[in-house]
Amino acid sequence: MLIAQPEVFFELLPKNKVNLLKVIEMTENRKIKTEKVFQHLLNSFFPFDAMCWALAELNLIFEKGHKKYSEKDVIKKAEEILDSSLDYKTICWFIALFKVYLEEIGDYP
Repeated sequence: MLIAQPEVFFELLPKNKVNLLKVIEMTENRKIKTEKVFQHLLNSFFPFDAMCWALAELNLIFEKGHKKYSEKDVIKKAEEILDSSLDYKTICWFIALFKVYLEEIGDYP
């Protein structure tokens, strides 16, 4: 089993995003759940652009709350992700982390 290491992914982000994600404490239970979702996403082979869109939406939910953003916001965020140096594996990890965290706090749609 491939274990996702948050520190590796944090190095790929601008400083302001690293600080944002460090708000999510990686408890043992959250690590296990995140790893399961990560593995599922990694093995599902969703299109890269669809993954960027999903990450953009989850990022906006995390930053602003559910349904407090526009489609224009999602497009802008997805374009930022597409233009970044993030690879497929990293995007899968961030989606998994956001999904698990947002489900735990009841903010996942």
